[in-house]
Amino acid sequence: MPSFAEIRCRTQEILGYCPCLWQIRVVEAILKHDKDIIAIAATGSGKTLTFWMPLLFKKDGIQIVYVWLYSTSYLILGKQNVNNLAKLGIQGITVTAENATTQTFKDIENLKYQVIVTNIETFDKVDGDFDKLWKHKPFTSRVISIIWDEGHCVSKWADFRPEYKTAGQLRYLIPQHIPFYVTSATLPLIVLDDVENTLHIRTDSAYIIERSNDRANVSICVREMVHPAKSYLNLAFLIPENPEPGWRPPKFLIFFDNIAESIAVAKFLQKQLPPELQYMIKWLNSNMSAEFCDDESMKLKEGETWGLCCTESFGMGMDLPDIKLIIQWRASCDLCTLWQRFGRAMCDLKLQGQALFLVESKYFDAAKKAKAAAAAELKRK
Repeated sequence: MPSFAEIRCRTQEILGYCPCLWQIRVVEAILKHDKDIIAIAATGSGKTLTFWMPLLFKKDGIQIVYVWLYSTSYLILGKQNVNNLAKLGIQGITVTAENATTQTFKDIENLKYQVIVTNIETFDKVDGDFDKLWKHKPFTSRVISIIWDEGHCVSKWADFRPEYKTAGQLRYLIPQHIPFYVTSATLPLIVLDDVENTLHIRTDSAYIIERSNDRANVSICVREMVHPAKSYLNLAFLIPENPEPGWRPPKFLIFFDNIAESIAVAKFLQKQLPPELQYMIKWLNSNMSAEFCDDESMKLKEGETWGLCCTESFGMGMDLPDIKLIIQWRASCDLCTLWQRFGRAMCDLKLQGQALFLVESKYFDAAKKAKAAAAAELKRK
């Protein structure tokens, strides 16, 4: 078992990052192979780094990463990780429904890859190929851990995705020495209990490493909508009436829980710009191809696009370190989802970002009192 100093030095030497104490503790727990691991830490704090650090101490080891959400962000994130690891000489693959072929699993069985990124939907749809891998000892003997990234999703989506409820069956297919590693920035007790029950993790026999999920470099503001929501004028502040040459807004993401509304807002914002600049604001959702979203993600990262109007299918875990402004449109999501979205702002902790929650008037006390007073007045008449 490597010492804390050895873990820190090798990580800095090979991966180029000096790990924090909590990251070192996670790696130590994974390498022990005696308990499952749960890590709760803020977005942008380096949870993904702990996926790869164990590979530095298991030369032929394999890390399997399950991403809950089948989305454009899952595909892009998998590609980003695979590309970054390739630069370090670590072979990886993102297994999707499109490439889950006999040859792909033959390559995995032949130990071609050290990192395998996939999701539950793919795991359930590959005609038993994953099941065969769990019975292949040369493969399972090299598996260091199975990582459940964004673990809160199992609780959030299990009600309408039945395969999420049965995800824990994997526990009975794999050898006992392979630990589960669950990560998230949002695992309040009620969600954590649900995740543990689904994945068959016992709290009393798991390493739980918990850090604050506060993002000190993100300023949060709740603003009441002063215009009707359907007018979208509450977002007009993003574009000045007569932008000067060379003007550009802060790099932004606006999150919606309705695809049609995200498209309508993007078109509204585009109309506030001169025709030659309207392409700088776009919309992204799960109806678009992974290739298109990959291109647009890169354009946003490099400043070729100013901002995106997007839904849940975009943003989670993405490598976008300098998003200056995050906006949540309407009070239409739960607190965990809101915190995850706000966490997309300035993942580079050295930079300062803003998170704006635009909320309908009906949720504010003054509006509620005015409505009650109007109802009482009407009743008296």
